[in-house]
Amino acid sequence: MTSKERASQLRVGIFMAIGLLAIGLMVVYFGRFGESIHGFYRIRVEYPNASGIFKGASVLLAGAKIGSVENNPVILPDMNGVYIDLKIFEEVKIPSAAEFTIGSSGLLGDRYVQIVVAKDATSAPPIAPGAVIQGKSEAGMGDVFEQAGSLLVDVQIAVNNINKVAEKLNTEVFKESTVANLSTTLSNLKEASAAVSEASKKIDGVVKKAGEAIDSGKQTFASANQTFTSANQTFTSAKSAADDLKKAIGDLRSLLQQARQGRGALAALISDREMADNLRALVSNLRRSGILWYKDRPPPEASSR
Repeated sequence: MTSKERASQLRVGIFMAIGLLAIGLMVVYFGRFGESIHGFYRIRVEYPNASGIFKGASVLLAGAKIGSVENNPVILPDMNGVYIDLKIFEEVKIPSAAEFTIGSSGLLGDRYVQIVVAKDATSAPPIAPGAVIQGKSEAGMGDVFEQAGSLLVDVQIAVNNINKVAEKLNTEVFKESTVANLSTTLSNLKEASAAVSEASKKIDGVVKKAGEAIDSGKQTFASANQTFTSANQTFTSAKSAADDLKKAIGDLRSLLQQARQGRGALAALISDREMADNLRALVSNLRRSGILWYKDRPPPEASSR
């Protein structure tokens, strides 16, 4: 064997060794065998219903595998659920506020344990090894089908009730006489609406005339107000005239009272005959001669006498 053949065989051997090593690493990393090299701690989780979970099912945190289910579900002593033991990688610390639920990889896929950690629960202390946790069951396809069955029964009952109501409507409500009465009622309603429309038009005319009458009434009230103002002024003037007349009557009464008592010029004229004649002669001379050519003459009655 030449040196060239030995070199080529050595290269082939090295490539085969590298390939076998890569395959072995992949088997260890992706296969069950890889889990044996991890350290674990155990947690017991109790569920009201853990149907679909079997030994070896995955335990996922945010989609990453952090362990597996160690045993099939075991019934609790009080018969109120089951428990399963989880093998969790020792480097993974799960907050005590995390929720352990049962998920499914598809409609009919394998079930797994899903750990959900809320954002505000990351600061909680980690779960201690050997702790007992209360898990939450999520509805699987079987539960969905069971609920759907009861829902279908309710739907069937509702459909039967609807059919009964429809049959009663067809036989009792929508019979020929009822339809005829309904048609008559609609016709009467149409006529009544037309009459109401006509009456509303008449009411509009009445309202318009009433508005005009109100405007006329306003004008009449304005005129009456002016008349009352004028009447008030007239009454004021009449009152003033009445006061003046009352004053004149008072003066006349005073003058007559003085005449009765013999005081004043009027009393002198009435009681003194000579003064009355002189006054009459003065007036007569003024009328005949005027003021400039006045002459003292006896009155005509006295000269003739």
